[in-house]
Amino acid sequence: MTATPTFPIDPADVPALKRWLADQTQGDAGSSLRPIDIDEILIGPDVLLQLPAVLQRAGILSGMQVLLVMDETPMRREEHDLKPFVQALLQNAGFVVEPLWLHGDQYGLVHADFEQVEHVLAAIDPGIALVALGSGTVTDIAKHAAYLYHQEHPELDPIVYICCQTANSVTAFAANMAVLLKDGVKRTIPSRYPTAIISDLRVLASAPKAMTVAGLGDCCARFVAYGDWYLASALDLVDFYSEAPLALLSNLDAVLLEHASGIGQRSHAGEAVVARALLLAGIAQSIVNMSAPISGTEHVISHILDMVADHYHHGLALHGAQVGVATLTAAKLYQRFLDNFDPQSVNIDACYPGDELLHTYIRQLFLPIDPSGAMAQECWNDYSKKLALWRQNRPRFEQFCTEWFGIHRPKLASLVCAPQVVHQILSQAGAPLTPQELEPPVSQEEYDFAVRNGHFIRVRFVLTDLLYFLGWQI
Repeated sequence: MTATPTFPIDPADVPALKRWLADQTQGDAGSSLRPIDIDEILIGPDVLLQLPAVLQRAGILSGMQVLLVMDETPMRREEHDLKPFVQALLQNAGFVVEPLWLHGDQYGLVHADFEQVEHVLAAIDPGIALVALGSGTVTDIAKHAAYLYHQEHPELDPIVYICCQTANSVTAFAANMAVLLKDGVKRTIPSRYPTAIISDLRVLASAPKAMTVAGLGDCCARFVAYGDWYLASALDLVDFYSEAPLALLSNLDAVLLEHASGIGQRSHAGEAVVARALLLAGIAQSIVNMSAPISGTEHVISHILDMVADHYHHGLALHGAQVGVATLTAAKLYQRFLDNFDPQSVNIDACYPGDELLHTYIRQLFLPIDPSGAMAQECWNDYSKKLALWRQNRPRFEQFCTEWFGIHRPKLASLVCAPQVVHQILSQAGAPLTPQELEPPVSQEEYDFAVRNGHFIRVRFVLTDLLYFLGWQI
């Protein structure tokens, strides 16, 4: 009888996570790994009820103030209205609860931007606890407000920040980074870990199914993003590469294939699998202090879709749902690249276009979306650094071509998943497979624009950068 695949480490066992990390940090190879500064992670059907005890263990006692950060989206915990339920839970335990509501745009969506962060930061007082009751956007806003408060008050202990996850939607919950908008462009920036994470399965199973399959899509990014990180390292375009995070997610494909149907059916077991996958993915990026293990081609496609949504007169689709669709696209691009790249046919000189040509292209690309030019300039600020590195390391690309069949092709093939595997996981769970299946739907024109141009928005080198320089049609 074949054993059911499981994760190498249960993220709910924080001491085991820290022991594993200590083992990885032996010797020079582990010297760049960062600590996991989370006190506890609770996963189970009734762990929300432990919120008062979690606060007490963190030093927040009865009678002290709790700033409860929420958006205005109605949420359930089975038959209960979640937000009043949590407020009552805290009040009955003797805490002084201060609700802080985050307001949305014309589509009702709250955006993770610095204005929202400042709104939360202004409400933080010394000695309070910050509790984020929400999904990824609320989490990023609250965590970064807590981070900035400590930056502004280094003489004080960092405030207690508890993440109460309300949906299995993104990898943000256990990450010590935040994704925030800057001039309309998403940027991943240093932030902080939560003191504790509460992943209540009754809450997660009560969220819309679209949220859970979005989280599944965000997890699937691992199947192509690690290829992008290796590719950047092989071309000497990134300072650091490590496969320690890969160990946390080593059998992710087998686990998700095993549980995909249960995930789609919203069983507690399925929700627990997605919760663990998302938490491990958040920790995987945090220990290397970069999102590269789970963010590559597929994420820049999703980010472009967010940037152009208003131009196409609709709201944003769920980030993870977009990432799932884009992961399928990126997996197909990798399969095509692995099958067809012939280094002997490469015109090396043609792979190095002029800066001014690309600067002009990026300005024209984003002008219809943002006539102010701020979006294009923010993209160029990052892209120009990547372009300079690409030029500087031309000998490394020439070496890469020489070593393609002996070293790099087999390594990349081991790091990325076949598109058939990604398709099977997403389809069995009932996740979107095409841009038209997103909600709201994304047109093929809009999606093709994102696939062709996603690599222009940030400094990280991804597969579509290389395909562009090679002159391939994307």
